[in-house]
Amino acid sequence: MQVGMLKLAGLKDEGCAIKLTDALKSVNGVNDADVSFDKAKASVTYDEETVSLQRLKVAVEEAGYAIAAPVHGEDGACCGGCGG
Repeated sequence: MQVGMLKLAGLKDEGCAIKLTDALKSVNGVNDADVSFDKAKASVTYDEETVSLQRLKVAVEEAGYAIAAPVHGEDGACCGGCGG
């Protein structure tokens, strides 16, 4: 299992976080997802052999939200490309 951190844009309230959590959990290969409205981040545990990070990004967009920055590692540390 792989854990990815996604910085998000477009969350307006806790209801948005719940909707996006459900959308991510519905993706085949996602074991767990937790979206934080306060932090505008999603932590997603997924099987990298079943689902790609690109598919997770598509799921976020299909739910009506956006990725604000590149995907980060399990610890949330910056990958170096976003300045975050």
